[in-house]
Amino acid sequence: MARQSGPLKYKGTLGDIRHFKIKGLSGHFAGLIGGPTGEQVKTAPEFERTRENMNEFGGCAAAAKSVRVGLAQLMKQMSDPQLTGRLTGIMKKINLEDQTEARGYRAILVSTQGQYLNGLNFNRNISFDSVFYAPFALSVLATT
Repeated sequence: MARQSGPLKYKGTLGDIRHFKIKGLSGHFAGLIGGPTGEQVKTAPEFERTRENMNEFGGCAAAAKSVRVGLAQLMKQMSDPQLTGRLTGIMKKINLEDQTEARGYRAILVSTQGQYLNGLNFNRNISFDSVFYAPFALSVLATT
């Protein structure tokens, strides 16, 4: 992969070369445009596993968003920028626990797999216990 070191810093595509930054790495990067088209990923038989993964990841991201929306006021004040990724990762772990459905269609059963959410801190640098001193207990109420 090429690395741009000149005075011009930009993102986007010029001709067949795309320019971008990578989170966590310094500098600007460049690479050739390539890979399958969106239509190939959606329809070609060789991308069946990709479509299964996309379906499950989309469901996990939607479940994580539901939690974030429900706790939005608290998260505004307490979360760090990586919380969305951590929460989506937890939802994927919960998703993998469902052994009743086929790959790509597994459910995200938060009500039965709540142990994965234990110990989740909204901010990696500040634990909940360090700012909230009142005694509390967590429980799951599954509704039918």
